[in-house]
Amino acid sequence: MIAVYPDSEAIRHPTAGQLVADNIRRKIILGEFRDGDFLPNEAQLLALYGVSRPVLREAIRILQSESLLTIRRGSKGGARVNAPRPEPVARQAGGLLQYGRTTVFDVFRARSIIEPPAVRLLAENATPNTIQRLHEALELESENIGDARRWGKVHADFHTLVVELSGSNTLALFAHIMSGITTAHTQAVWQHATDDAQKRTDSELAHRVHRKLVRLVEEGKAADAETLWRRHLEQTTEKMLSNQGQRELLDLIG
Repeated sequence: MIAVYPDSEAIRHPTAGQLVADNIRRKIILGEFRDGDFLPNEAQLLALYGVSRPVLREAIRILQSESLLTIRRGSKGGARVNAPRPEPVARQAGGLLQYGRTTVFDVFRARSIIEPPAVRLLAENATPNTIQRLHEALELESENIGDARRWGKVHADFHTLVVELSGSNTLALFAHIMSGITTAHTQAVWQHATDDAQKRTDSELAHRVHRKLVRLVEEGKAADAETLWRRHLEQTTEKMLSNQGQRELLDLIG
């Protein structure tokens, strides 16, 4: 008989379902099962992996929970492949931050560390396509200045976009994780603010800074762009968090 101690960690072996899920996940990541395609039907998968129906269904459930598969019912149904996307990771990370009683200030501080170097990369590697996408984002901002329901999202989306266009997939993932939090906070601030004129002034100021950033990116002035963005984030963080900086994400997001 094996003695079990309270502080011991039992070795956990993956189940057959987990092993099948691992194999299918790898095929999705490598592109063998492409986004939008359907997996082979159940009979084919059972033959391919040599497992029982319950084992296969466990694997499918695992991949569903990871948002890598969507089940469609009916005669033309099946398991449709979804390419890995940042949203499920962002949701899980947000939950982890909430569980750790992370404050809003902590998230905004992390953003001020991540975004300025990403802006430098963006300016150093800008292409006509990235410039076009930045101008499209500016136009969307311009259309929503003063809109209490929309401004928080379009403002946060611009911040996410500049990191996404930097060319660093790792930084872009972190930006997506923080985007939902910063959007929720901006919207909460706007909902509690009663001075409509001040809200419009603040949004117009942010929009002007964003336009200046795009000009610097177009001109390839990477150092100036990084400095501008760092100053913008410091000022924005100080202003927005003056009353809510120690608020926990759990209270903000729910």
